[in-house]
Amino acid sequence: MAGNGEEALYGEELRPGALVGEWVVERVQVQGPVSALYRARHARTGVPAALKVLHPQVATAAVALRRFRREAATLQRLHHPHIVTVLGYGELSDGRPFIAMEWLEGQDLAAELATRGPLSPREVLAVVEQVGAALRVAHAAGVVHRDLKAQNVVRLAPGQGGPAVKLVDFGVAKGLVPGAPGSSSLTHTGMVLGTPLSMAPEQIRGQVPDARTDLYALGVLLFQLLTGMPPFQGTTRHEVEQQHLHAPPPRPGEYAPVSAALDAVVLRCLRKDREDRYPDVDALLEDLRGAVLGGAAPVEVPRALGLYVQGRTSGAPDPAAMEDLDAGLERASALALEAGLEVRMVGSACLLAVASLPDDVRRERELRARVLDVGLALTRGQAAASLAVTVHVDRLASGGDGLHGPSDAAASAWDDAGNEGGLLHLPAWVQDGEDGSLVVTGAALRGLEADFVSSPVPGATDRWRLSARR
Repeated sequence: MAGNGEEALYGEELRPGALVGEWVVERVQVQGPVSALYRARHARTGVPAALKVLHPQVATAAVALRRFRREAATLQRLHHPHIVTVLGYGELSDGRPFIAMEWLEGQDLAAELATRGPLSPREVLAVVEQVGAALRVAHAAGVVHRDLKAQNVVRLAPGQGGPAVKLVDFGVAKGLVPGAPGSSSLTHTGMVLGTPLSMAPEQIRGQVPDARTDLYALGVLLFQLLTGMPPFQGTTRHEVEQQHLHAPPPRPGEYAPVSAALDAVVLRCLRKDREDRYPDVDALLEDLRGAVLGGAAPVEVPRALGLYVQGRTSGAPDPAAMEDLDAGLERASALALEAGLEVRMVGSACLLAVASLPDDVRRERELRARVLDVGLALTRGQAAASLAVTVHVDRLASGGDGLHGPSDAAASAWDDAGNEGGLLHLPAWVQDGEDGSLVVTGAALRGLEADFVSSPVPGATDRWRLSARR
């Protein structure tokens, strides 16, 4: 290895140019005690990614290696817009495992608090709605995070579209259901895992965690977002743990202009006995909304743009047609990401990408035009397989009955509050159309009629087929 430059690329710290699976390392981002996080790009598409690679000395420990692999398996089954997406995982030639995740441009909430100080109650509600939606999905899948803290919630940089925050680092997550994927006997009663500043009393005692363990940590996060500091601090781990176990939690209102109702929500989260806390995240969020909004104003539901791509083959599918279909969907995913959308659903022959619409009228029109250009690009020059594309604008939530579209793709998709429906209720706006066509609704085309060649779709209301740019 020494004579061909590989040693420099693949030493303990990976160097720029090192190939890790399908990703090329650009730079080291964070060096942690157990693993390193690298910025990388996909070798073919150029899409950025975050590579988490276990350190060589840690990779030899069987428990650490299994825990790392379990994190990848856990994240792969937790599909939600507020949970970081796994792109792939594998091992280097020396046995070190890696996880490739979507690259998040932004900063974690701890860094944000250090820069700007506490958030307003309404800002806190917006963040916790999204974190709570992520926890709801994790808990429903039988997973408790166990290390929820400000450092593990990333606020995306402005202008990226999609959700504002994402939950990361499920490295110490534990399955709530024995035998479920991601659950294991790697952590037992008596073993303490987590971060002292946000650990629930039962974690410190080494007891088996459950969903209410995460709700305690969510209470710590609430306190920190409202006041700029955690509720319990100390010079040693033991001192902090003793406060979690025995000290009465302070009220956020002692340190910030917070209402008594909001104090009550935080204090219930921080009760020592888990039976005295909220039973689930929905009950917590209901009280939090009432405390912040006074029960008078509904949570605003944003409007968003949806791009639905469905692949079709003529006749019985053959290997060539299936390869063309897979390539077409991969290209659709890459173009959607480049246009500023987030892929929220991927089926065997379809995908759905979504982006929140900006408030600025000019930027909103530019986004819609950009996505229509993507639709035209996808429906040109198709071979053995063809793509049918539909573009629509709607709210991210409404009273739908699930995400089961024309292709009956079994998929889980959620709005910003974790509810199904609206733009994510495909039967309301996706109709079977001709292969290789781009169909847009009037809401998606409005104001752009002069820029595209369009014609009404026969037999359909408010549907237009686009064929070219003017």
